[in-house]
Amino acid sequence: MDLNLIRVLDALAEEGNVTKAGARLGLSQSAVSHALNKMRLLFDDQLFLRGPDGMHPTPRAMELSRAFGSALRQIDTAVGQPAFDPATADFEIVIATSDYVTSTIIPSLLQAVAKSAPGVRLWIRPMNDVNIVEELDRGAVHLAAGAFGKVPARFVKMDLFSDPNVWMFRADHPAADDEMSLETLGKYPHIDILISRRDSAVASAVIDQSGLERAYVTSNPQHLDGLLRDKGLERRVGATLSHILAVPPLLATTDMVAYVPLRFARFAEKTFRLTWREAPYVAPPMTISTLTHRTLGRHPSITWFEKLLQVGAHHESGVLPYLP
Repeated sequence: MDLNLIRVLDALAEEGNVTKAGARLGLSQSAVSHALNKMRLLFDDQLFLRGPDGMHPTPRAMELSRAFGSALRQIDTAVGQPAFDPATADFEIVIATSDYVTSTIIPSLLQAVAKSAPGVRLWIRPMNDVNIVEELDRGAVHLAAGAFGKVPARFVKMDLFSDPNVWMFRADHPAADDEMSLETLGKYPHIDILISRRDSAVASAVIDQSGLERAYVTSNPQHLDGLLRDKGLERRVGATLSHILAVPPLLATTDMVAYVPLRFARFAEKTFRLTWREAPYVAPPMTISTLTHRTLGRHPSITWFEKLLQVGAHHESGVLPYLP
């Protein structure tokens, strides 16, 4: 198999346009078209079909792109590691993460990137909409940050920080002057933070995504439900949201309460008139980790960024130190 054909297939899958694929590879439009015709004969498939908004891959092309794209990036990585200087680098880092991490860690991280690597751009993709395994495998996502359990052997997981959860409500809430108790939690309506309603019945709050265990539920109400039942109380759900950033505005204008990570509570109380209290029971913290591909993720630019993110996890407020 001609490696140049694989590169053309990969570029067409990414760009969806013959001219753009050629520009990316330094080839003429006719050279790309010629390579595409050779691949159509080789694989006995049209591979790419012309549409009003570009070239669309067939199912066979998508299958080949996933297989060859990953192999191609591993070859590029194995051939040699290019020199990397943050001060002069010009590239884009693609991160898949949650709005929780984006709101608490990314702001100070961007300040550090602007200072030490002004040519580096961040593309932050919402984790809820991404198949982490597939995107890391094909190099479309360089790094993911979230709550992960078991991971496939081809990925590297590195813990960033652990964050205890607290109960948050508006500063002038009727319970603001009371000690937080199970009775208080049984009295006022709650905001649940779930990605989908089907996950509300999953106590582990973990979904296996192609061999990757990933936490989809920010708050796990089942544990609290049991504690309340033991006291003859029942939890009332006032709203169920899929994005934690939507929680503060609702808390600020209602008597609802929400169980959120402490870092997020500290972030939200600065903007909204909110306050928080520790839970009146013992609960495990949320651990946030980074996830990179064991091979593709070893590029110097990605390891540099991961190191910067590690530093940022311990400087969630204020400007991060310069990191060469």
